[in-house]
Amino acid sequence: MTADPRWLEIIKASGGQAFALAGASGALLLAAHWNWIPPLEPWMIHAATVLLVLGTLLWLVNVISAANSVFAPREWFIHWVKTRQEKRAAEKYIPFMNEHERAIIAYLLEHNEKTFTTDADGGYATTLISRGIVLRALRSGQVFAAADMPVLVPDHVWDVMVKHKDKFPYEPSEDGGHLWRVHWMLQ
Repeated sequence: MTADPRWLEIIKASGGQAFALAGASGALLLAAHWNWIPPLEPWMIHAATVLLVLGTLLWLVNVISAANSVFAPREWFIHWVKTRQEKRAAEKYIPFMNEHERAIIAYLLEHNEKTFTTDADGGYATTLISRGIVLRALRSGQVFAAADMPVLVPDHVWDVMVKHKDKFPYEPSEDGGHLWRVHWMLQ
């Protein structure tokens, strides 16, 4: 005699159904343990225990699946790893910055500015943009003048630059202009 395979349909149970199955099985075992009902046969105890464990595990899988779809821990972890890598990369690049890059960061730190505008090509901030130390701050479909592209230092990179502020001595420029702009006569 072979077992009917339709009992495996229980695996398709919803979270509520699995919780109800586990609760009913647990209540049956508790009632027998507290002698509220006549003693159960050993096979009944085994079956109720299996249903309790199966129902509990199915319910846990449903809860974890629902939590995963709501909280998306995978995306949080990926974001955390990416942010950590960007911070580490920015910190490792500090000793290799050229004079323009150091002057730009020094200016921003001195004036406590994380956002500024530059030429569409990035000017002297091009290498900072390519390193991810400065990012284009544009919304989808945003229009900007070619001489005023908004850029910003991301918060996590800003924290690294503030931590190493002593490596960026500020010296005001003679013309008082923005250090990231390439003078039109030098273009």
